[in-house]
Amino acid sequence: MSAPLIEISGVSRRYPDGREALRGVNLNVATGEMLFLGGPSGAGKTTLLRLVAGIDRPSRGSIRLNGQELTRLRLPALEALRRKIGLVFQEHRLLFDRSVRENAALPLRIQGMTAPDIERRVGAALERVGLAARAKDSPWSLSGGERQRLCIARALVGRPALILADEPTGNLDHEYGESILTLFRSFHLAGVTLVVATHDERLVTRLEGRLVHMDNGQIVRDGARAA
Repeated sequence: MSAPLIEISGVSRRYPDGREALRGVNLNVATGEMLFLGGPSGAGKTTLLRLVAGIDRPSRGSIRLNGQELTRLRLPALEALRRKIGLVFQEHRLLFDRSVRENAALPLRIQGMTAPDIERRVGAALERVGLAARAKDSPWSLSGGERQRLCIARALVGRPALILADEPTGNLDHEYGESILTLFRSFHLAGVTLVVATHDERLVTRLEGRLVHMDNGQIVRDGARAA
């Protein structure tokens, strides 16, 4: 087994209203692994992904990403680290004053990539998620499922080594859900680490990753393999 890319030790997260979303979570994710977070709504899956992404900070415990202790990083360092992660979260965070193409290109512009390379990568990403024909449109004109696909394209366009995805197929119909499964599988086969929170049994069954089941802010089962 490869050395852990993600090391989560004794992590708890209590919100200002007193609700404890996570309680003493311990979890390692190896480089190149595909891991699914299962469990009911409110189990703590989204909270755990947000902590790994550095969007929120734990109330207690340690999170190390590629050897870096996230709880000790200042905001500029966290933002730089986050730009190396492909994030697919349920809050789309799209820029509605920019086109579909410009939204997908944003991570590459931040990296300083040249215009021809941006055009090539964005075109390929939008084609793979079925949005090539909508490239000049505003995100306002997209359906919920199309906005989700745009977020997936934006997350993948930079070819990140780590992808964190929260219900990535939740708003997609069967056809596009299947295409996203195929896309995720190809990234995993290329060595990308994926951590995916999902209720979608198809995702777990088809992609054959490690399954970690959460409930009430804790890991209650770890290590089962999808059939």
